[in-house]
Amino acid sequence: MHHLFRFLFFVGVLLTPLAGVLAQPQAHSIDSLKVLLKQSRPDTNRAKLLLELARSYIMKPGERAADLDTALLLVRQGYSISRYFHFTKGEGNAYLIGAQAYREKGEVQQARRFGQTAINRFVKNHHSAELAAAYMEMGNTFGNSNEELRQKVKQYESALRLFQQVGNLERQAVTLKELGDFYQLLWEHARALALLKQALTIYQKIGHKDLQGLYDLLGHVSTEVNDFKAAISYGLLAVKTAELRKDTTLQLCTIYNRLGRTHYYIKEYETAITYYKKSLPIALRHNDVNAIWTVGLNLAGAYFRTNQYQNSLDLLVDLSNRYPHTDLYNRVRAASYFIENYRMLRQYAQAKKYCNQFQQLITEQNKKEEPNLPFLYPGAIHFYIDTRQFHQVRPLITEYNEWAKQSGVKELIALSHYYWFKLDSAQSDYRSAIVHFRRYTAFKDSVLTETKNKEIAKIQIAYETEKKDKRLKVNEKNIQLLTSKNAAQQATQNFAITGAVLLMLLLGLTYNRYRLKQRTNRQLEAKQRLIDQKNQSLQQVLSEKEQLLEEREWMLKEIHHRVKNNLQVISSMLNSQFDFLNDPTALSAIRESQNRVQVMALIHQKLYMSDNLGQINMNEYVHEIVDYLIESFDRFQTIHPQITVPDVHFDVSLATPLGLIINEAVTNSLKYAFPENRPGTVAVRLSCGEEQRYQLIISDDGVGLPAGFDATRSNTLGLTMIRGLSKQIRGTLDITQCNGLEISLQFNTAAKTARTVLQSAKNAD
Repeated sequence: MHHLFRFLFFVGVLLTPLAGVLAQPQAHSIDSLKVLLKQSRPDTNRAKLLLELARSYIMKPGERAADLDTALLLVRQGYSISRYFHFTKGEGNAYLIGAQAYREKGEVQQARRFGQTAINRFVKNHHSAELAAAYMEMGNTFGNSNEELRQKVKQYESALRLFQQVGNLERQAVTLKELGDFYQLLWEHARALALLKQALTIYQKIGHKDLQGLYDLLGHVSTEVNDFKAAISYGLLAVKTAELRKDTTLQLCTIYNRLGRTHYYIKEYETAITYYKKSLPIALRHNDVNAIWTVGLNLAGAYFRTNQYQNSLDLLVDLSNRYPHTDLYNRVRAASYFIENYRMLRQYAQAKKYCNQFQQLITEQNKKEEPNLPFLYPGAIHFYIDTRQFHQVRPLITEYNEWAKQSGVKELIALSHYYWFKLDSAQSDYRSAIVHFRRYTAFKDSVLTETKNKEIAKIQIAYETEKKDKRLKVNEKNIQLLTSKNAAQQATQNFAITGAVLLMLLLGLTYNRYRLKQRTNRQLEAKQRLIDQKNQSLQQVLSEKEQLLEEREWMLKEIHHRVKNNLQVISSMLNSQFDFLNDPTALSAIRESQNRVQVMALIHQKLYMSDNLGQINMNEYVHEIVDYLIESFDRFQTIHPQITVPDVHFDVSLATPLGLIINEAVTNSLKYAFPENRPGTVAVRLSCGEEQRYQLIISDDGVGLPAGFDATRSNTLGLTMIRGLSKQIRGTLDITQCNGLEISLQFNTAAKTARTVLQSAKNAD
């Protein structure tokens, strides 16, 4: 029984949640940031203020859903200004803060999409410190299951390398501490201890004083590796530091709880109870239900170990009555304690009630989210064996055994064999019982107690009495086996003599081969010198060729850059016309022309900033077109874009007409679909079918087309361009009206690529 509690507490002892890696000290309050925004001019400083205000709303204590929505609106505004002024760090930070907001809202997939975009932007523009923060934010989107923890560790280790490159010691220490915490959750305690000690060294080097959390974590991991002297030393350092720093946060609750847990492991149960009783009032003062249950259950376990079964039950009943809405795992753990206490008091009817509850709870539990749930099975296992409900206990022991093997912890594996031994003994399956008991003792590496020796002797006598008629057959087989072993030993001696003779022959052959090999090596060395000379000539030719390729790539990038600049000049000239025109129709035409020029300029900007001079990332391209148009029409407050575009790359000859089609369709929606500034949604979806067949759908939930309007015969410039561009890429265009307007275009990228290749071949001829 006592083995269970040695391992039962490793889940749920972490009371202090991981600090958000982006939770930097606020330089300004929300109100002061709003004042600074009103006084700011539309430049990069305004973008920074908008993003800082967005971060403040996210980090606001007890933030609500409305605060996170406000933060996302500020992120969009900050991104638009950053993009307008080509402030690349601001663009990346907008996506990074947006990822944090979506994570706080519980929209994990959207958070990861924003986080990955932030990573891509920072990688592209070589912003190392911000890239490290983006990796950590991406890591925070993963949970604490083993599989997701591995992903989280991967992201944090990428961040650590970057912090080391930029020489940010404080962020290195923070990241090392978090990684140490992750590795101890993965049961890789040696790795965790090494990382935490590295963090401590750096913190001490920079004079960091708030080390109580790190000392606490070092003590916790030292307990897991059975270094109890170090564990208590670190735990007392954590208490002393917390008292000096006047720490009254929930972290102090964790420190007392873990120090009590260490004393529990070394069977100093009364001392453990003392620390648990110091921890529990802090959890109650903060009204943290998870912390209250964690410490309360630990205290109940310590009462159990000191035979205070009624005190343990009273505490569990009090917790259940005052804090009924705890997480499912704590409810399972509480049910397990109820079973054990009532079993020891021989109140089997009450134990059965909680055993039924236990079975129902583990059926509800998600095993993927709680892979260590079998930790809590021993209470029910003991009860079922005691009450001879063998059909109930066998599945529990089987699952516990599989989980113990996967964990690789020898004491848990030993316990699984011990439970099989108990079950087999109760069912009079003495052969199997003996096998499991021997495995149990092998794993435990300890001497059997007198009680267990007597129990095994009784089982052995009963087994031998029951199987008396088979024993003679077993003895005969043993005699035959001994005879076979003697014959095998004689054969081994003969083989050794023969082997010695063969060894002498082999040595002679080896010497002869050595002389031949020396002669062959001299010939090979002469040939190698000739090959080296030829390789040097080839390397010189390759070097010249690589230089020519680099010059060609540089020239292409320069061409795209100049084309983009020329298009920006045209856009600026069109913008200048606004000051000399009063006709709304003319102003609208100039704006639409300016937008078309911007779509083409964006293509060339992406090409000269990309490593691939012929392919466009459609996901980024479509997002930037739609954001630009919404900003151009000043509809950020009323229009909600829904963009679903896979991470695909299209040839520039295909991406350009697609971008112009999207521009015309979204422009039409923004102009006509939502009169009188009514709110609505504009959606752009790109999906891939079979044989590189794609479908582009642009839709809105606006007022739709006027009655009697035939889109197929309309001669407006926008629809004419959409039809013409669709024919250019040999696409199939369909315009329908249902709860708004929907434009559907089907096209084949394979055909387009083939035409591009053929055209390139003709140009080469």
